[in-house]
Formats: sequence, structure tokens, C-alpha cells
Amino acid sequence: MIRYVARLVEIAHAIAALRLIRTALGRVHPPQDDRDIGDAAVVAVVPVLDEQARLAPCLEGLLRQNFPLRTVLVVDTGSSDRTIDLVRAYRARDARVQLVCAGPPPRGWNGKVWGLRTGLQAAPDADWYLFVDADVRPAPTLVRRLLAAARARGVPVASVALRQAVMPDALSWLLHPAMLTSLVYRLGVPGQVYRSADHAFANGQVLLLARQVATTVPELASLAHANAEDVALAREMARRGVPVAFFDALDDSFVTMYRDGRALWHGWPRSLPLCDRRSVARNALDLAVLAATQGAWLPVLALAFRCRELRPAAALAAGLRAALLVGVRRAYRHPRRLYWLSPLTDPLVVARVVGASFARTVVWRGRRIVRRGM
Repeated sequence: MIRYVARLVEIAHAIAALRLIRTALGRVHPPQDDRDIGDAAVVAVVPVLDEQARLAPCLEGLLRQNFPLRTVLVVDTGSSDRTIDLVRAYRARDARVQLVCAGPPPRGWNGKVWGLRTGLQAAPDADWYLFVDADVRPAPTLVRRLLAAARARGVPVASVALRQAVMPDALSWLLHPAMLTSLVYRLGVPGQVYRSADHAFANGQVLLLARQVATTVPELASLAHANAEDVALAREMARRGVPVAFFDALDDSFVTMYRDGRALWHGWPRSLPLCDRRSVARNALDLAVLAATQGAWLPVLALAFRCRELRPAAALAAGLRAALLVGVRRAYRHPRRLYWLSPLTDPLVVARVVGASFARTVVWRGRRIVRRGM
């Protein structure tokens, strides 16, 4: 039995290591010169729900871009705080800011998809549309560099891995790096152009779409019930033969995400399973590899002190985890010392992600999203 466990762990780690090597060798880099991007018209669409406390820095960053945004369209999906008043105050200051009150989404819909769909229908004509989450803090160069990277690679769909700004509480620093690392085990390193639907990935926090792609989004009714709408969109586009780019951090833009570790624990695993628009068998294999790598390395290492047969597998597993711990550190703006202890939460995090993949209905911001086509 121990021998079979060791072989399983070794095979899973070999798969993960090969994926890391393949994506590292295949990384694409944005152009050094971002001046030659023409006079493309860009409209930013920011879907919001009760974002009074977080929206202002996002709007400030968008309005200070060194590339002219035609419009910053804020789409409210039923806020109960003073988000709308905040947007109106920015509108009075800068005419590029516009407000669309979409109202609450239809029952069972992903509220963000409802906001993006309504925003695209109301947005003025543009060459490119930039989806931005309210918790993003855009550096002045973000739009220019992302547009230059997309044009240089000839891709109509592009997103970027943002730097992470984690809240200072201990639980956030123990959980967030482990959750982020779960993506690296399954996807490899950022800096990819995807053409396969099974492998396609996008970060919906900052997502750039060319007009020919953006005009098809309102037609994709299946996205309405997607759990991770960005991944679902990327896979659908790749299935249609549209290349999708996911770039590594392009500048100093960053994202704040969750207010504390408790919110992180309940919130992020909703989208981490990455199960949308992919076969059950493929999802099962993906999560099995995650469980046998990130989820298993710590128990296997502990057992290896008493079982000699497990020591080669434990050494491989611990070595890969240590390498990822060093590599993922660069994703954080100001990593704290607790970052180095985050691997201790790996078994709990993986169990949470795997468990979330079986949820038929998830709750986000008090609204239920009914997942269909699972």
C-alpha cells in the first residue's frame, strides 16, 4: 500500500513539474516599447455591488492612465450602500465617468456577468473593452502596457496576473499564498497564450477584449451561471479558435481582494476549482493531481520520517513546494514573514478547493449562483 501511495505522489509531482517546465519555457513577454499602439479607443467597464469602501482608488487609477480612456463605465447591480453617490461625484469631476444602474441580476445569475453584459450593451463603440474589478489599483501604465502586449501578440483576449496586496491579519497571510499556489500547480507560470480550451485561463480582475470578441459576450447566455466567469469566457473563446493571453505582471498595478482571512476562506474557493466549461473527467484529473501534490506533500513528509519507502516521494514533493514558495513570493507587494509558513495550510486549502468543486449552488455577496452544466 505504501509503495502505491509513493508512486502516485511521484507521478502527480512529475505531471506538475513538467507543466511548470513547459509553461516556463513557453512564456511570452510583453514588448519593451509600448509607444506604438495607435489611436485605439478603449472603454473601461467596472461592475460594482456595494463597493463604496473600495471603488475610489480604482477610479482614481483609471482616470490617471497615460493612455486616453474614452469612457469609464461603472455598472451598479443593486448596491445598498452609497456606491452610486460616489460614482456620481466622480461623474461631476470627470465627464468620462458614466453610471449604468443595471439593477439586481435575474435569479441564479452570476451578478458580475449581469453587470458586464449590461455594461457592454450600454457602452459606446470602441476598439477595445477593459473589464476591471473595483478592488484593482491600476498603475498609470496599465492600459497602455496591456494593450501593447495584446497587439504585439495578436490576441483579442488578454488579462494579467496582478501583484497581490494582502490584508495584515495572520490568517490572510497563511491562506492567501497557499490558495494562489494552487493555481500555479494546475496552470504553471503566467505569461502564456492559450489555444486549447482545456488549458485556457484568464484573470477577470483586469480583462481586455477586442471589439469582435466583446460583441459576442452578451450572446453567451451560458456565462450567466458560470462560477468563474473569466475562466468560462477564456475557454469558450479558445474553443472558438480565439487565442487568449495571460500575461505576467506588467507594471505596479495590484489588487487587494478580501478584507481579512475569514472573508478569504469563504470567498476565494468559490472560483478556485476552475470547473466551468470543462468535462467532468478533465476536472477530476486536475483536482486529483492537486490533491496528490499540494494537498499531500506535508502528510507524506511527516510519514516519511517513519517509513523509508516514502522518502524519495517526500523529497520530490517537498523540493517542488519549496521552489514554488520561493517563486510565488514575487507575486506579493510586501510579503510578511508569515508568508513562509503558508505551506502549512496546504492540506486545508486543497480540501476546501476540492470541496467547493462539488457545490451545485454557491453564494456570493449574499446572492446565489446556480451552476449549470456540471
